[in-house]
Amino acid sequence: MIRCSRDSQIMLAFCICVAGVLYANSFTITSSKLRHRTLDNVNEPPCQTIFSTPFDLDMYDPSGDSELDPSSNPFQPENDDVYDTPPLAVDPDTKLVLGINKYSHDTTLCAANIETGEVLFALSKERITRKKHDGGNTAELVEYCLDQLDLDIDAVVKVVMNNHHHRILPFIEKNALHMEWEEGLGINGGQEDGYSDEYNTLTSVEDKIELSHHLAHAYSAAAQCPFDEGMIVVMDGMGETFRTMKRAVELNDETYFSDFTLCAENGFDDIELVPSDIEVRAKTSYFDWREAESVYTFQKDNTQLVVKPIFKRFTEEKTPPTLYNHGFENMDSLGAVYSRASSHIFGDWNACGKVMGLAPWQGHIWNTVSPTGESQQISSEMPKNHILKGSLYSELEIDKSSMMGLPFISRTDPDMFDDEGNMIRSKRYDFDDDHFEETESNDSKDGDEKDDDKQTKQLPLNVALDAIALASRVQTDLETVGIDFVRHFKNRTGQTNLCLAGGVALNSVLNGRLSRELGFRNTFIPPYPGDDGIAVGCCAFGLFGKRFSTASTKESSVVPMWKEPLSPYLGPLYTDASMKDAISWAAPWLDVQTVPSETDRIDLIVNEIASSGVVALYTDRSELGPRALGHRSILADPRKKGLVRFINEFVKKRESFRPFAPSALAEEAPQWFDLGEYASEASNNVSPYMSITAQVIESKKKLIPAVTHVDGSSRLQTVTSEAEPFYHRLISAFYKATGVPMVLNTSFNTLKSEPIVESPRNAIRSFLSSMGSIEMLVMGNHVIKRKEANVRKLLGEEQKSGLMTPPSFPVRSGTANYKTTFSAENSSGNGSDSISDTVTLVQIPDRPMHNEMDGGWFELLDDLEGQLLGMCDGSNGVNDIISYFSAISEQEGQEGTQQSDKFTEHDQLLVENILMRLVRLYDHTMISW
Repeated sequence: MIRCSRDSQIMLAFCICVAGVLYANSFTITSSKLRHRTLDNVNEPPCQTIFSTPFDLDMYDPSGDSELDPSSNPFQPENDDVYDTPPLAVDPDTKLVLGINKYSHDTTLCAANIETGEVLFALSKERITRKKHDGGNTAELVEYCLDQLDLDIDAVVKVVMNNHHHRILPFIEKNALHMEWEEGLGINGGQEDGYSDEYNTLTSVEDKIELSHHLAHAYSAAAQCPFDEGMIVVMDGMGETFRTMKRAVELNDETYFSDFTLCAENGFDDIELVPSDIEVRAKTSYFDWREAESVYTFQKDNTQLVVKPIFKRFTEEKTPPTLYNHGFENMDSLGAVYSRASSHIFGDWNACGKVMGLAPWQGHIWNTVSPTGESQQISSEMPKNHILKGSLYSELEIDKSSMMGLPFISRTDPDMFDDEGNMIRSKRYDFDDDHFEETESNDSKDGDEKDDDKQTKQLPLNVALDAIALASRVQTDLETVGIDFVRHFKNRTGQTNLCLAGGVALNSVLNGRLSRELGFRNTFIPPYPGDDGIAVGCCAFGLFGKRFSTASTKESSVVPMWKEPLSPYLGPLYTDASMKDAISWAAPWLDVQTVPSETDRIDLIVNEIASSGVVALYTDRSELGPRALGHRSILADPRKKGLVRFINEFVKKRESFRPFAPSALAEEAPQWFDLGEYASEASNNVSPYMSITAQVIESKKKLIPAVTHVDGSSRLQTVTSEAEPFYHRLISAFYKATGVPMVLNTSFNTLKSEPIVESPRNAIRSFLSSMGSIEMLVMGNHVIKRKEANVRKLLGEEQKSGLMTPPSFPVRSGTANYKTTFSAENSSGNGSDSISDTVTLVQIPDRPMHNEMDGGWFELLDDLEGQLLGMCDGSNGVNDIISYFSAISEQEGQEGTQQSDKFTEHDQLLVENILMRLVRLYDHTMISW
């Protein structure tokens, strides 16, 4: 969307100044100096003591902060106690079973009614703390859950939990006093608040048990899949240790349940273990062996679920578990090897989705011109040596030689620098396809114009070509080995229905091939196949597992089985009052329109998307799992190829190679995607949770380039009116307007390393942090746009009913903290130090765009910007500020010289600089007026 540039705004403001507005409101020009008018002649509040910043600390007075008057804000809640009862509140006699994944990454909770089996609430800790994949204790999660359900802690009567790194009950929660000791010293789990809290330990709950990792994964899928029998395949990074599982059976440990317990209690003696001599190897291993891949069969009816383990492969802990990430990257499971590639390329073991998105670039050819002017082509070359080869059920060969030595993320190749040695390509993996079309880019949102107003095609660096080759190699090998594995056990079991779980089941490319190529009639993958799904599996076991009885339920009672897949929308439900509160919090930077009519809201969204705008959608309860499914989503037009780079670069602030997913009407999907032979049996709703990648039909690829990856594939979400009526109606309206039955959908988060937004304030902050690249936020009934800095209002030139409005008085968003960094170098010859590279940063925790993840520190342009921020205490108008700095400038640089009565070029530059910085501070929610 085209906007007026910052230079144009500043020049407009300057023209207003020259026209005499400043003269009329705060100062006169006598000779060449700007002098304050006498207070007798000014109706506006007098200029009080000037408050500055650490640049002039003797003038700084923190008490100068003043609050905006909330009474003028229509979105300010009239009474904080209006909504006493939460919207998810249940009967006060409700008793809960909690399924919990804790202490490892992706700490998650799932709560269900122990009598009816209804899942009432589920949430990952990351959504509250804003730390992606956050782990640790569950105190905050449990309290959050009980608050939402309006229950006390005594409502919890059963807890099933897992921590696949080590046991919980004997090692951690057995001794509350020891937990307090650790917490007092800030060691182990005690580094985090809530470790010894009752909401974490749940010591009052008698019925607590630990469930092994892969069995929890299996229950998360089997308990809710839409068929009564089938095969479950769990492919993971690492699961439970062999010794832990074996020891619990040998000692008849009733606080721990695993596959081995299940086999022992039910007479399942035909489970296949790989290696076959695992008991001997585990005894002589330096450390232990962990679950890698498992296969189960299951049967269920209205009253029971029977899960039978038939295969389990273990991988050895080759290095001490006390190493980084428990030595995970040195293990030989499918997930661990793939994760090793993720670390090698991106420096993050949990960026496997990026590896999957990078792999399809193998084989793509870029046409370019050599330095000598000759045409040339560049492409990546896949390593010939397989990383994974063989079979999981007999002998798997692993070659990690391509992932040894200096990781790609640490490389600094010559093509990243110019001839003078200056780094010109700091983003290693920023590149476009060969058919990239140059487009006009939006103006910079932070007040700085770009050097070039066109988005030009980026070619891959050498390190990117190597990364593509490695990603393609490991993805190809994963598919080959994974398909062989699943095919083998399909033939062995004769099952025609497939459930997938474990971290590898987040690989939608592999999932798509397994669902289409092996002849399964149905494939089910939960929205949370990773470790956030462990909580759901633990909860399902607490409801349907026959392991233990409780004093809270009669032995004869039978909890009804889940009859259909759980809704993924199991998070908190935020009221309209909480949305209004968030809007009030950021009101000076928002233009808000309340639109009660759903039809009207949908029309506004569709019109914005169809005109190339980007829309953030925040509605109802949040999704559980890593994929945004229409409740916390960023939406755009799939027909506009240029949006791929725009959203990646300006909205998501990430690598440009990464693809986007379509949310498509399930009933129309077969005309656009290859869904496989049995799609019609599932009413074409083959990928409701964005779990499967499908090929776009050839004739449709040019129609939806923004959601068609470089290899012609799309990670698809199919949407039905039954599962998500509002989202279905929205996409249907876009279909009616454009003839395309889908929208581009990506997760609503714009801050680096943050998860999907959860609360209304998260949504507002993420929206504002997009710096205008998201044109519209639709939150409940409220249609929100970013309010541009109103320079006329600041200067007192805004027209209302033909009357002049008084100038505004800028005010900081809260208490400002400052810090300055600099470099000191020894000067040659005189022995004194020279100071260079001085950088001043400010932190205002109360501002809506404050990001706790990076400390919220914001780099100031210069001392002038810092001083301006210090003066914005609500008592100084812009004219007072300009007068002050003009007087200082003249005293310092023009004393003793003959002055002209003209408004000089220096005055013009000063006004422009001040206004530019005030606008920039406003845009970053540092100040308002």
